[in-house]
Amino acid sequence: MTQSLEVPVKEFCVEWTMTGDDGGRVAFAVAGQVTLLDNQRFYKIDGVLYISEGSTYCREIGNPRLFVRRNGVEASGRQWGWETICARKSCTRLCAMDAYFVRTGYWAPADRKIQLSIGAESGWNRKRTHSSTITVPLVG
Repeated sequence: MTQSLEVPVKEFCVEWTMTGDDGGRVAFAVAGQVTLLDNQRFYKIDGVLYISEGSTYCREIGNPRLFVRRNGVEASGRQWGWETICARKSCTRLCAMDAYFVRTGYWAPADRKIQLSIGAESGWNRKRTHSSTITVPLVG
């Protein structure tokens, strides 16, 4: 006998555009879903980071290395702290293949939301910039 469980799934999408010095623009997106598993004891983030527009301008924006990061928010408002959940991929590498990722972790009873954003490292000093943050509520 098998048991079927209905697991609530929340979808997300973050879009971000970087502009080069000569006006070239590259748009990036991360999309996927967040699920709570095992009676809300664990979370699973399943997504893909990709170039949605302007891949010919990767060199003009400095061919940054892109990644996805996550943060958690508890009921009290306390946050876990940002953590990278997708390996850094150069812009030109994303032209050839999208970056798929899966991240699982512990979900405490006080946890309520997951925050996600795209990050980019560029230059010899690895200067970081980040997209706006999207908040995915998982528990009411």
